[in-house]
Amino acid sequence: MPNIPTRTKSAFPTRNMDIELIAKDLAQRSGAMAAGAKMSAKDALHPQIDAVVRQMLQAGSELMNSCAMLAQGPHDLAINILLRSVIELAIKAHWATMSADNADSLQNATREQFKTLFKVNAKRGIVRMVDRDGNDHTQSFLNSGRLDKGSQLPSIEVMADRCGLRDLYNVFYRFQSLHTHANDLGAGSPQTKEATLGAIGIFCILLGHIGVRWLLHRSRPDNEEIRQLLGLESRIQPGPT
Repeated sequence: MPNIPTRTKSAFPTRNMDIELIAKDLAQRSGAMAAGAKMSAKDALHPQIDAVVRQMLQAGSELMNSCAMLAQGPHDLAINILLRSVIELAIKAHWATMSADNADSLQNATREQFKTLFKVNAKRGIVRMVDRDGNDHTQSFLNSGRLDKGSQLPSIEVMADRCGLRDLYNVFYRFQSLHTHANDLGAGSPQTKEATLGAIGIFCILLGHIGVRWLLHRSRPDNEEIRQLLGLESRIQPGPT
């Protein structure tokens, strides 16, 4: 994980901090994020978006708590893989808050994936649809049109590009994919690193901010605010004094 500067109060410290202390902080933040998922929204005008945001916050809470439990021991790879999932949740949440259509696409994604999985495996004879008498109705179900593709969910890369998180995707998400796809085969230490746990905290802060800000204020952070939340250098250079 690249070293992330921590120059804002909201950024999670990644250096010179005891693993146990970081784990306790993650556990506390996990509870706060779970509570955020249940808080009342400002109004009832965006039910689809609110539902997705709550799901992302709840998922983030569970992942954060899991990382806290994995803090002690040889779990750096596992936490790096979970870190990619947290970054993905943040991108999806930010993309969902752009429109109800985006939120609907995310809500329907699981159903569409199940349809694809069933169709592929049924055609290969791996799964079948039978009635109580053992009669096979797989082919008739395949021909019924009920498995036809609906709207296709954009890739995470496309979501990031459309919601203004291209840099986050290219720098952080792509890097974490090395761990997720078992392409990082270097002889690194398996012990959980402070920086890895700290990165979980940073991106959970981003996810929590995106979700809670939407529910309470019906607004979205801009790129500069997101960079500040991540503790990154501002792109805005100070003028001459």
